[in-house]
Amino acid sequence: MSPSKKQWAKVVDLNKCLGCQECSVTCKMWWTNREGTARMWWAIVETRPGPGFPRDWEKRTARGELPHPDDYGEAPVLDCSQLQDNFGGRTPKLLPHPVPEFGPNWYEDVGAGKTPSDAWFFYMHISCMHCTDPACVRACPSGAIYKREDGIVLIDQNLCKGFKACILACPYKRIFWNEALRFSEKCILCYPRLEEGKPPMCVLACAGKAIFFGDLNNPQSKVSKLVRQYKVALPLHPEYNTQPNIFYIPPVFTPVKGGTDQKPTDELRIPRAELRRLFGPEVDRAMTVLVEARNAAARGQVSELIEILTSYPTYEL
Repeated sequence: MSPSKKQWAKVVDLNKCLGCQECSVTCKMWWTNREGTARMWWAIVETRPGPGFPRDWEKRTARGELPHPDDYGEAPVLDCSQLQDNFGGRTPKLLPHPVPEFGPNWYEDVGAGKTPSDAWFFYMHISCMHCTDPACVRACPSGAIYKREDGIVLIDQNLCKGFKACILACPYKRIFWNEALRFSEKCILCYPRLEEGKPPMCVLACAGKAIFFGDLNNPQSKVSKLVRQYKVALPLHPEYNTQPNIFYIPPVFTPVKGGTDQKPTDELRIPRAELRRLFGPEVDRAMTVLVEARNAAARGQVSELIEILTSYPTYEL
C-alpha cells in the first residue's frame, strides 16, 4: 500500500502517562455511549504487565484466535435503590449485579516484582493503530474497511456483513463487535473533529499531556521528529508488520531499583526484556538517546528533543 500524502499519527510518551483514564472515559462518552457499545473501549489505558483489554489479546493474536466474549467483561448493573432503602439500620451497599469476573482495567495498578524495591508497572494508552498496511483492510471480504488519504482507517457499516474477519486479522484486537447492530466498529480518530480543525478527544483530554498528534509525513511536526529524526518513538509489536501509526516513547524516566541497603541503583525496575518484547530491539537505542538528552538538558545545554517532549500543545493540525 502506497504511503498517504498525509498520515495522522500519535506518539504516546509512556513517561508521562498517569493512568488517569481521561482518554478512555472521554472517548467512551463521546463515541460509544449508545446501543450495543457497552463492551467497547476504543481508547483505553492498560497497566503493564497485565493481560490488557480485551483480556490476553496478545496471546489471542499469537494463537490466531478471536477474543472470547468474556474477554471484554460484562457491563455491571448498579441498583441505586440499595442506597435509598436502608432497612433495619444496615449499612447500605452498592454492589454490581451480576458480580463481574473481568472487565476493563481489571488489573489496573497491578504490577510485578517481589519486593517494594523491585516492584514495577507502567501505563500504556492504546487504540486503533490506523496502520499504514492495515491487516483489517486486507482481511475484510466485503470491502467495508478502507483507508482515507489522510491515513485514517474507517469501517463502512453499510457494507459490513458481520464476518468478523477484521477482528481476527487485527493483531492489536482494536476492532469491536456491536452485538445489537450486528456490525464491527472501531476508533475513527475523531475525523469529524479533525475536519473542523480540532484535535482528537483523547489528545485534548490527556491530563498528563502524554499524547502527541500530528502529520507524520510533515518533517517539521513533533510526531515526525520524535519518530523519524530522533527515533525515540517506536511502534508496538513491530513484528506484526502492519506499520502502526501509534508510536510509544519507552518508559525510561522511572524509579530505579533499590540496592541491598535500599539506596537507589542505576538499574531500571522495568525489565529491558519486557520493553524489547513490546517495542523491539530498537528500544535500547531509543532509551540511550532519551537519557543522554535529559542529562544534557540537566547540564544546561539546549535539547530540542526535551523541548518537544515538554511542549504544549501536544497537537499540530
